[in-house]
Amino acid sequence: MTDRGRAMTSKVLITGATGMQGGAAIKALLRAGHSVTGFVRDPASAPAEALAAQGVALATGNLEDPASLEAAAAGHDAVFSVQLPGVDPADPGAEQRQARNIATAAKRAGVTQIIHTSVSGTGWREQHPGIEITDPVMKAYWDEKEAAEEVIRQAGLERWTILKPAFYMDNYLLPSKIAFQFPELPERELVTSASPEALLVMINADDFGAAVAAAVADPDRFHEAEIELGGDALTQNEIADILGKATGREITPVFISTEEQVKRMGSPTAWGDTWTDRVGYPARPHHAAAYGLTTTTLEEWAARQDWRNPVG
Repeated sequence: MTDRGRAMTSKVLITGATGMQGGAAIKALLRAGHSVTGFVRDPASAPAEALAAQGVALATGNLEDPASLEAAAAGHDAVFSVQLPGVDPADPGAEQRQARNIATAAKRAGVTQIIHTSVSGTGWREQHPGIEITDPVMKAYWDEKEAAEEVIRQAGLERWTILKPAFYMDNYLLPSKIAFQFPELPERELVTSASPEALLVMINADDFGAAVAAAVADPDRFHEAEIELGGDALTQNEIADILGKATGREITPVFISTEEQVKRMGSPTAWGDTWTDRVGYPARPHHAAAYGLTTTTLEEWAARQDWRNPVG
């Protein structure tokens, strides 16, 4: 650690504390001995009370209330920034607005470091000018992610880091996003409109949390770092095979047309599969390794899960 590096332990405010990414950050930070405050809407909710039981302090507020964010951030060394995707047509600009609220509150409170989570592949349109986003929801998704990143870069905090995770392996677990993304998985079918050759790049929540903790431990090394996070890149056939072996149940990949996917799940999901075919997440393990971060393959991750109540 450099002379400007931080002491061995820090005090960190986590937004999105009851979500998957915030929860992963909390788990890794507590394991490393840091003091953690979870920023929550309702401290009496079951998820918030579960955090408190782990020794997490709670601060109440919401991302649309800058005063509550500033009060929560006071006395902290670092803030973890996460927002829901800003794809609500009734509230355009929500993601970048909330990122700005977090960053502005952190600076006013004297926080010196912000760690922001975005998504792998931001800026891809500059490398693929011939690919037009045909779905307005997906256009808003990428617009907001890129705008929120720029907010963090320009916020004026002493140190900042942007983490760019790919698709989460944890989405294959019950009761995560299976109902939305993989409703047929309990029936042992992995349905997609991506091509059989397309690679899906994946990371898992534990590896993500470890990246947050590493940035907190050495803020100088991670200053201005924009890190693509991906631990594996597999086809749907390979994914189905690995999940099947891990769960002890045969899982069949089912490839459908874009039109069928639109009827089944809606156009954003279908366009996302098209994007995976034509662009895809650029994250690979070497991006994280350049910062001393270890990533996990899907097979390694699946072997660590408790599949007593498995998919399928």
